[in-house]
Amino acid sequence: MNTSFVFDPLLPVWAIASLTLMIIVAATFGQWRGLKSFVLRAIAAFLLCGALLNPQQLIEQRNPLPDIALVLNDNSESMTIAGRDAVASTVRSRLRDGLTALGNTEIVEVDIPPGKDGTRMVQALIDGLAQLPAERIAGVFSISDGQVHDLPDNPGVLLPLGVPFHNLIIGDKNARDRRLDPIVTPKYGMVGEIANFEMRLEDPGHEGESVMLEIRLNGELLARFPALAGDSITAPLEIEKRGINTVEIRAETADGELTALNNVVVAEISGVRDRLRVLLITGEPHMGGRAWRNLLKSDPSVDLIQFTILTNPGVKNTYAPAQELSLIQFPVRELFEEKLDEFDLIIFDQFKRRTVAARGRTRPMLSPYYISNVSKYVENGGALLVAAGTAFSTEDSLARSPLIAVLPARPTGEIDTTPFRPKLNDKGKRHPITSIFKGDTAARWGRWYRSVDAEVIKGDALMDNDDGKPLLVVDKVEKGRVALVLSDQAWLWAKGHDGGGPYNEMFKRLAHWLMGEPDLEADRLQARVENGLLQIEHFALDDQLQPVQILLPDGSSQTIDLRRSEPGHFTGNIKADSRGAYRVSTNELSTLAAAGALNPTEFKHVTATADILEPLVTASGGGTFWMGANAAIPNLRKVRLGKSTSGNNFAGILENEHYNVTASRRSPFAPTWIYFLLILASLLIAWRLEGQ
Repeated sequence: MNTSFVFDPLLPVWAIASLTLMIIVAATFGQWRGLKSFVLRAIAAFLLCGALLNPQQLIEQRNPLPDIALVLNDNSESMTIAGRDAVASTVRSRLRDGLTALGNTEIVEVDIPPGKDGTRMVQALIDGLAQLPAERIAGVFSISDGQVHDLPDNPGVLLPLGVPFHNLIIGDKNARDRRLDPIVTPKYGMVGEIANFEMRLEDPGHEGESVMLEIRLNGELLARFPALAGDSITAPLEIEKRGINTVEIRAETADGELTALNNVVVAEISGVRDRLRVLLITGEPHMGGRAWRNLLKSDPSVDLIQFTILTNPGVKNTYAPAQELSLIQFPVRELFEEKLDEFDLIIFDQFKRRTVAARGRTRPMLSPYYISNVSKYVENGGALLVAAGTAFSTEDSLARSPLIAVLPARPTGEIDTTPFRPKLNDKGKRHPITSIFKGDTAARWGRWYRSVDAEVIKGDALMDNDDGKPLLVVDKVEKGRVALVLSDQAWLWAKGHDGGGPYNEMFKRLAHWLMGEPDLEADRLQARVENGLLQIEHFALDDQLQPVQILLPDGSSQTIDLRRSEPGHFTGNIKADSRGAYRVSTNELSTLAAAGALNPTEFKHVTATADILEPLVTASGGGTFWMGANAAIPNLRKVRLGKSTSGNNFAGILENEHYNVTASRRSPFAPTWIYFLLILASLLIAWRLEGQ
């Protein structure tokens, strides 16, 4: 029960105030005129005004409202390392018990979930406060490692006035953590040019220590070298292909460090080509020559250089110099010696080895030395397309030159002139160059009327004729690629003969495969993280299952066997419990998949710290407490507003003393007759004194 005094005026307050003022003025005037007992008359007047105010006793039955302690539980992924989650669980339990023991205290807990861009504690704090009555908030407790990524510049405005913020830190502030901090990670780069990646190797307390680094580009190990902790490192890398190139820079794990999750920097850089330079050499005029030119010129990104040999200078002897046998001199030396590496693709269209008879001597038009340069060009990463004509089966064939070192098929010397419809074989139905054409459409392709019989010696045949003999063979030769078309009839598709066929689409895809288009790779490994699972797909042209090795973000690894879902296609999955980059690899292929960001903000810094939240703690009058391995929480107590809310080993919360009224009643302060008796007595005494 609680008793207080209230007023229930019988007249408007202004009227009572006016009456009181008039009485005071009258009494003062009477005193000035010599009337006695001024004080008694004033008392009588004030008693009258007091009676008009009608004072009453208010008796209330109150139900105290509990003070609210808001507890922020950090459940971000950095709390799972070094046993922090177990210590945090113990701290939460002890904090609940301690706050409950204070009495009249309500505990509200808010979980801070893992986030894509780090620990968002301030957002959780704002959301929690918004659900609570501000007048009952007594204090806020944070149970975390102190690594917060959304603290504003002015944290003092986050809490109501006087409400303390106590930071209970989980973790060892002296723990070791080596990490790579990215400084510059380019997003785009020109294919064949250098992109510089910069990072800093941090290992607080161990500066100057030698650390082994390894750099991978698209899964291929490029370099391993030592670096010093505390130094900045620049890695110049040549962008090797169009599309996404994945750069992975990893530092070796130190003994006893908290985690290896931040020992790696993974970046994706898009390789772009400024212009594609194509050299097309046509051995003789033919009906398909313009089809090749139209195909290449239809792409605005292609710079085409074409030479067509119009005559056969070997037919008769001439005493004219070789350089005078054409309107424009064929720059053999410039093309095949000086500038060969500047081309992205070289096409030999019905080209044959010719001899030039001049001044009584015979010499090859394109010497074996220059043809050998083309072979080296392919082996060093170049792309070659040979569209074979009938000359490919003769003694003038390119297969009888040094180019045979990179060609995937050898001619038998036979020419098949039986009409046939080109068709995809089993590999052709799986290879990305041709797989989109499989189905009923391929059965209606127009007929060709000539093919060169050849024996495949390496590589993969994707198209056959009716006799199962190869028409299109592709192969990878060391760093380069080569394709061989064993017919001079493909141009019939471009003309729409007998229904035509996918001339432009197929040979564009073939050209892009030759130039390393990632999406057209036959053997490829794909991985992605969906719904907490790492989904893995392996496409193998030879339909051979390979075990898959997975390097997890924390540096550990595991091996799984995929299952065959269809010919050449294998799938599998594992749980992706950690955020960061997963490297998936087979014996020859490698790819990366990211759960969240490639370089998670959450793991950029994982050492427990008090520095980040210190401005909020100081501004609110709270305290910072290190829990240690024994999870010893500070002493808890309630304090009045304006008193200190933290000390060396205590954390205080406000005692707000708010309540609900469950019942109330009023009673007059005194009976009415008492007021009139007192007023009458005052006046009678005054008259008595004035009559003497």
